[in-house]
This record gives sequence, C-alpha cells and structure tokens, in this order.
Amino acid sequence: MYLTININIQVIKMSEKIDMKNYQFTLSQNNSLEIPENVLREWQSILDILARIGKVRAALIMKMSGEDLEVFMSSKTPDNPYSIGHKNRYVDSGLYCERVLKQGSMLMVPDAGESAEWKNNPDMKYNMRCYLGFPIKLPGGGYFGTICLLDTKKNDFSQDIKDCMEKMRDLIENNLLLIYLSATDRLTGLYNRTYFNEKIESEIMFSQKKNTPITAMMLDIDHFKNINDTQGHLAGDNALMRFAGTIVDSLRKTDIAFRLGGDEFFILMPNTSLNDALTVADRLCNNIKNSRIIPNSPVTASVGVVEHMPDESSERWYVRLDNALYEAKKKFGNQIAK
Repeated sequence: MYLTININIQVIKMSEKIDMKNYQFTLSQNNSLEIPENVLREWQSILDILARIGKVRAALIMKMSGEDLEVFMSSKTPDNPYSIGHKNRYVDSGLYCERVLKQGSMLMVPDAGESAEWKNNPDMKYNMRCYLGFPIKLPGGGYFGTICLLDTKKNDFSQDIKDCMEKMRDLIENNLLLIYLSATDRLTGLYNRTYFNEKIESEIMFSQKKNTPITAMMLDIDHFKNINDTQGHLAGDNALMRFAGTIVDSLRKTDIAFRLGGDEFFILMPNTSLNDALTVADRLCNNIKNSRIIPNSPVTASVGVVEHMPDESSERWYVRLDNALYEAKKKFGNQIAK
C-alpha cells in the first residue's frame, strides 16, 4: 500500500532552508517509507530522458540497502545490462557509486580503461567504461543512494549534461523530502498517524501472506500531564523528543515507531512473536527509566503488548492494544501488560 500524496516540486524552493534537526530519529529507523507510484513514474521518466540526452546505455538510481547497493530503478534503454533488484556489497566494492557516496559529491570517469584506479572495477564486467554519478541525500542526513550514467564508450560528459543531471538529482531529493514531511511527526521525527494508518494495514497483509507473526506495542509516558503542568509545555515537548529518541535507540532495525498524538506512541514489530516483543518491551522500559528524559526527574512508561490474531482487523487489534495499555496504567505505571 502506497502513501498517497501529491508531489509538487514548487512547494519547496531550492533556496529555502528547512530545519530538519528533529528528523534524525526517523532516519535512524529502517527508512521503510514506500515511494508513491506517481513519483516512481516520474523517476523512470528522469532516467529515460537522461539516458537519451546523454546518449548512454544505462541511467540508474541506486539505493542503499543495508550493506548493499541495489539497482532501484533502471532506464529502459537497449542493451542496458542492469536489472532492478541487483545488489552488490557496498563497502570496499570498488564500485563507482561507492566512491560517490564516500566523498559525497559528483564523480566522473571518462574512460575506466585508461585509469589504473578504475580499469578493474566491478562495472567493467559489463564493459561500462565511462561513468557520471551524483549522491542522493536523505532529509536530515545520510544517503538514499546515487543517480548515475554509464556507457561502453569513452565520454567526457558536457557541462550541460552535468547540470541537467544535478537538477534531476535535486528534484529527486525534493520528492524524498516531501514524502518524509508528509509521513513524519514534526516534533519527534517519528512516523505520524497518517502513515500509521497506511503501514499497519500493509504490515498485517504481509504477515498474513507470509504466515509470520506480527506484534505491536502501545505506550505512553506516565504522568505526562504533570510535566506540562509543573515545568511548562516546552519541557513537555523536550521530554517527548527525548522519549522518541530513547524508543528508537531501544528498538531493532525491523521495528517501526510512530507517534499517534500527545504522549501516545505505537511500535509495529513485524515477524515478531509475543514473547520476543515482551523482551524488547522490557528493555525499552528499562532504558526509559534509566535515561535522562527529564534532568533529575526519572520518567517511566506504561506499555501494552499484543500479538495480532489471524483474520483480526486492524481496528480490533488496536482496541486490544489500547485495553492492554489501560491495564498497565491501572498498576500506577512503569508496567507492561499483554
């Protein structure tokens, strides 16, 4: 299921400075946001145009995927040897794109066959002798991957091609920014309720298709109203941001955290049984209790943990989670209920 938004590159001008400091939490998650179909079609058009005006065999968008670089999109050009989904290990691979990401800037190799540094790189197995690539940055830091041109003949690439490709890269980065802004909570940087409504349905469908367990946690800060009442709403906002950071630091790479509103948070845990989720919940509660969310004032959380049942609706699952959280809070907080 795709996140439905209307991408309009004019919404965010290239000269605008956007404060992305709170998005560090989102970006430390697994970056699992789906890219809408209309945006993917635009990216495909970009690659096909670049390949045509650059007169090259391949235009690619490469995506970082764990320790690998993956062909995320590929131009529909004749004799393009790169298929979508093909992966190479990123670290010490010798790939052109590895250098682009390490240096964080454009790389141009007119003819790898004439270079001692590049003549044995992995792309030469396709005889891809020339290369032009730019890094694609994620909002707030880090890299999505690269956009690049490759061909079997020498190419010095004109300044017009470089400028065009850079502008296309900028458009892709703006698309990514708008997707993240539409799906994340502006205070904490966690995913928001809008994206939660999309993601919970897709994760349930995936777990049923694969016949794997899926469990979730619902949690909130104990006595959060007292923080706002005694220390002010700015202290409350700071507590929410630190609380979100502690959540992300305590979770596994496959877990997905959301802020539903106020001090209420939700964690989806795909391919996770109830017992495994309870272990994570226990670690999370200990980390929250031992963290400095509010200086000189311990903060605790109440947590409800419930595994999804076969054929259960998302609404019914949510109600059971809410009831479990209520049971934890009845025990005066710092409790886990299932």
